[in-house]
Parts: sequence; C-alpha cells; structure tokens
Amino acid sequence: MTLDIDKLLTQLRSAFLVTAASCTAQLMAADAEYQTYEKPAPDSVLEEQGSLEPALGTESSSYRLLPRATELKQLYWDKATLILKPRSYYLHKQRDGTSDSVAWAAGGSLEYKTGLYKNTFSSGATLYTSQKLYGPRDKDGTRLLRDKQKEITVVGEAYADFRLNEWLNARLYRQRLNLPYLSINDTRMIPNTFEAYTLTGKKPGDSFSYGIGHVTKMKKLDSSSFKYMSDIAGANNTNKGLSVAGMRYTPGKTINGGVVNQYAWDVMNTFYIEANSAWDLDNDVAVRISGQYTRQQSVGEQLIGDFRTSVYGLKLGTSYKSAILSLAWTSTDDDYDIQSPFGGYPGYASIIIEDFDRAGEDAWLIGLSWDAAELGLDGLSVFANYVDGDTPDSGPAASPDQQELDITADYYFPKTFADGLWLRTRVALLNQQGPGAIDQQDYRIILNYTLPLH
Repeated sequence: MTLDIDKLLTQLRSAFLVTAASCTAQLMAADAEYQTYEKPAPDSVLEEQGSLEPALGTESSSYRLLPRATELKQLYWDKATLILKPRSYYLHKQRDGTSDSVAWAAGGSLEYKTGLYKNTFSSGATLYTSQKLYGPRDKDGTRLLRDKQKEITVVGEAYADFRLNEWLNARLYRQRLNLPYLSINDTRMIPNTFEAYTLTGKKPGDSFSYGIGHVTKMKKLDSSSFKYMSDIAGANNTNKGLSVAGMRYTPGKTINGGVVNQYAWDVMNTFYIEANSAWDLDNDVAVRISGQYTRQQSVGEQLIGDFRTSVYGLKLGTSYKSAILSLAWTSTDDDYDIQSPFGGYPGYASIIIEDFDRAGEDAWLIGLSWDAAELGLDGLSVFANYVDGDTPDSGPAASPDQQELDITADYYFPKTFADGLWLRTRVALLNQQGPGAIDQQDYRIILNYTLPLH
C-alpha cells in the first residue's frame, strides 16, 4: 500500500487542532517566545525567570578534584558525560497570497563533556543534525532545514572551560549563549550557537553575578556555517564582531534585576535592563511584577543604516495553585523597528509568529497557563497567549494592525514509560488589518527526548 504523506500530515494537523482547541478554555501564559522552548508552563509566578537568569543567574557549582594519578581514560570517559537529545519537528505555515511552508524533520543533538582536570580544565562538544523526513522544495521556509529543504549537520559547540578560581570561569570558542538579543533561540530543530570567548562569575553567597565576552561569529538555527556577526546583521563581507557585558543582582529569592550591553562593532549597540519581583501571599496565591527597557542605535560606520529606537515593557502576573494569569504591555518608538538578528527578542509580547516590536507599535497581552497535575493528570500542562498590536495608520511607521492567538499543550510522559520524553503541540493564528495585511496560520508538533548515554 502506498503511503500518502500529504494525507497523513493533514490528518496529524487535524488531530492536533482538536487537541489544542479542547484546552482553550483553561490556558494562556507570558514569557518571550524564544524562552518557552526549554521548559513547560510554571506552576506559579514565583517560579518564573527573568530574561537574564539563564546566563547570569546561578552560582558556580562545586567541582570535584580528580586524583593526581587519574589516567586520561578517567578524564575523557569515566568522569565524562554523553547525552543524546533526539527531536522530531513538524511545522506547517499557511499564509494569505503565498504558498504554504511545510517540513517534517528528525535529528537533535549529541552532547559530550569531559571531566574536570585538576579542578581547572574541561572541554566539550555538541553535534547537531536535522534530517528531512518530508519537505517539498516548493514549500520551503519553515527553517527546520536549510534553503531548498536541505539537511543540516554541524559541530555547533566545541569549547574549552577554564576554572580560574572557585567562582570565575572562562569558556573559549564554540558555545551556547542565552542573553536577551544574543541567544540560542531554540525554536526549530537546532539552536543558534556562537564562536565566542566569555568570562562569567558569581562568588558563593554573593548577590551579584556577571559576565563579559567577545563574539566573533554565529551559526543561525537554519544554517551549518558560522558567519561574522556583522554579516549576520546584514552587512555582508565586513567581518566585525560583538562585545558584551552584563550583570545581574539577586538580593532575594524572588527579587532580581539586571543589565546587559551588546556592542556590535560598526553595526549597532543594544542596551537592555529588567527588574522582577514576586510575593507569596496566603491561600496558594502569588503575584509578580516585571519591567524591561531596550535602547538600540546604530554605531561606528553604521553598516546596516542610521537608526535609533527603544521599547518599554511591563508585565503583571498572579497565580492560584497551578494556574497563572498574565497581563503585559510593550511600546516601541516610532522611529524604527527593534532589531534582533543575533537571537530571540525578549519582549513580553513576543509570541510564536510575531514579536510585536514594529516601529510605533503598542501591544497588549493576556495569557493563562495551567498545570493539569491539579486534576491528577501528571505531565500535562497547557498555556495560551493573545496579543493585540496597534500601529500608526499613517506616516513612515504605518503598518497593519494585528492580533495573534497561540495555544500550546505539553505532555511529559511518565518516567515508568520513557523518562525525558516530551510532546508539544502548538497552533498560532495571526490576523492583520489594513494595507499589506497578511493572515497566517501556524501548526507544530514537536517531540523531544533526553537520553543520558554515559
């Protein structure tokens, strides 16, 4: 019997829509889109992270000193870790006036890290791959694969770590970075990675953590090659890098703030600051308030043009037991769109299809998330976001108004069945009004697995 791939994918998408729609009355949540791919919906606003926490939020771990007589086998195998992370990803985009973009890919990553030598040195590498299961060339554009639906295989990470003392660490060469505007943005089959030289630190018991570094090149999530940062930004054959410095202050468990500045030489400077605070009230109720600000402008030779812009954001959240209600607002200056060529945009209104960061755009978000463990459905969580974006009707910043509704259902399989197996189904619906308006529907089915091999 001949397998009809198009019919099979249509049936999968229909089944997915039924699943997602059945959850609609119980969901909605708010983190920047690029941040939601590495975790399910939290149980409480007390568990939410700021955009700086993944990179500048944790105290350095305590490493074990290897015995002096340890052989190389012990360093590179006995004390090493090897983790396989398979992934399958189906994505179908439907847009008015253009052909659909469809692909189904499988692959993932194989991560290796050595043990620590004399409490000072370790190294690691990660191999990434995305192989086509289905993807007609005339339906390109999902970014699960390279141009023309070609596969991707690349050594995305290859680094050396040096523990300079108990709280200061240097990492050299290919690595993952996870700062606002400079991040892995792991929203497809494989993440962004960078050729960079970084120094991070946090003294045990101290409230401050910080990092500095210089980034020369970046591999985008749909590419197998590393290119200079200025080339990634759109200034071809200019060979410029990016310097970054950031700090995070955490005076209490639920209070933190931070700042990061990124200087892309002869391209642009991006300054970002945020503050977060949460309070645990009585009767399973908690509240959270967050604020953020970005200032962005061209610098030096202005290789991608002369511009200056900024965006403000405010987010309020409250949780009761395992449900979270979020409200957010962002406002972008009229002068220019916010640029984010080096990773995910951290704005509170950034969701699956749109970032809502166009020039002059005011955006309002309402979100709800829910963990079904409250009803005995362990492993199931759902969230949804609705954003309304309003832009000027005339003038240089005029663009279509737009609304987007996203629905996501996550299921972590029981450990007795398959520890580390995670299924995510997503639907996003974008509606625009005005000259140049394009409506879009976006359907995704993602299967992730984490399998420690050693």
